[in-house]
Amino acid sequence: MTPDSFRPGPPIKPAALPVVALVLAVLGLCLPPLLLVAIVLAVISLVKLGEPAYSARKGLAIAALVIPLALLPVVGILAAIAIPSFIRFQARSKQAECKTYLKAAFTGEKSWYAEHDTYSPVIGNVGFVPERGNRYLYLFDLEGDVLDPAHPKKGEFVGVGPDTQRYANADAEQYRAALPLGVEVGLKGQCPDCSITVACVGNVDNDATLDVWSVSTEDRVAPDGMKVPAGAPMNHVDDTRE
Repeated sequence: MTPDSFRPGPPIKPAALPVVALVLAVLGLCLPPLLLVAIVLAVISLVKLGEPAYSARKGLAIAALVIPLALLPVVGILAAIAIPSFIRFQARSKQAECKTYLKAAFTGEKSWYAEHDTYSPVIGNVGFVPERGNRYLYLFDLEGDVLDPAHPKKGEFVGVGPDTQRYANADAEQYRAALPLGVEVGLKGQCPDCSITVACVGNVDNDATLDVWSVSTEDRVAPDGMKVPAGAPMNHVDDTRE
C-alpha cells in the first residue's frame, strides 16, 4: 500500500444554507414575510443533516427554525390587532369625501343667501356638483328628485345620489330612507330669518350600517351636548364604529 493511500482528502466545506436560514430568521424580526422563507430553508437544512456539510451546522439550522416558530404566534397577535385598526382607518379616510362636500354645500348656500336673502334646496342654484365617483348621497331636501351622476339629465334636483357606475349596489332612495329621526334636512324657518341643513349618507365598509353626516347654516348642539358651529359637519351615525 502506497503512502498516498493514507493521505487525507480535502476538508469538507460547511453548507451555507443554514447560515442563510438563520440570517433570514433574524431579518424576519423586522420583515415578517422572511420568517416563512427561513422556516423552509431551516427544514431543508435539517433534512440534509446526514451530509457532512450540513451536520457541521446543525445548531444554526435548529436556531433558524426555532426563531420563526417562536415569533409566529406574536406576529399573529399583532396582525389581529393591526388589521382591524387599519380597516377602521381606511373607512375613516373615506368619510373625508362627505365632510369635504358638505363644506362645499355650506359655502354655496351662503353665497346664494348673500344675493337672494334665502337659501335654496336646488343644487343647480348653489353650484353643488361633486366629482364623479362619489360614494355618498347628498341631500338638500327630503322631497324632490335626486341626480344620478351615472345618468345625468336636466332638471331641478334637491340632491346628488351615489355614483352607481362605481358603486353598483348603492341605492339613493335606500340611503334617503336611512336618515335618522331628528336630522332636519332642508329649509327651516322664514327667510331672511331661516336656515338650511344638508345631509350626506353613504356606506364606507360594505355592512348594513350607513354613515350619516349633516351640515347647517345655523349653530347646533350634538346629542352628546357638544356645540356644533354653523358650517361644521356633524356626525349622526358613524359607520366606522357600528
